[in-house]
Amino acid sequence: MSADENPSTSPILRPPHEPTWRAATKLGLVGAGVGLACVLPFVVNDHAAANSVKAPYVQARNILLHFQAEKGFWPKDFDLASPGEQFAGFKLVALTEALDACEIPGRWTFVAKSAEGWPAIVFTPSVTSLSYERTLGVVDGWVDDGNPMTGDMRVRAGSASLRLSAE
Repeated sequence: MSADENPSTSPILRPPHEPTWRAATKLGLVGAGVGLACVLPFVVNDHAAANSVKAPYVQARNILLHFQAEKGFWPKDFDLASPGEQFAGFKLVALTEALDACEIPGRWTFVAKSAEGWPAIVFTPSVTSLSYERTLGVVDGWVDDGNPMTGDMRVRAGSASLRLSAE
């Protein structure tokens, strides 16, 4: 029986049209692109929200340090949205605008003695979530050491506080 009379049932293996390294590189780049496309919205949203949260901290810190330098003592505990008569003569327009532009709803307060024993600006969000903690983690990296558990800015499940020092 000759080879022409008995056809083989196994398929013929042909070499690929492109080298294996090129096909693997293309697949890797497509995978990396899809991964970045999935993660990018979270990063962009967190950074945009963090930028809006950073502004009230910066503005309140400037006003409170100026108050302490001028008066020689820290003010009484108060809500940053309504500072009261103790800030008569201080320009609070920038702070008010920063509080209005904050994308994360919540309550901004100043406490003369926080749980750690120092004066602090405390932000308590209306709704706590993982997104809130990620966003405040970004703010911590911008204004402090980047570690939410140490440094001047402490991020906890229910609040975030920025330590003030007149040194």
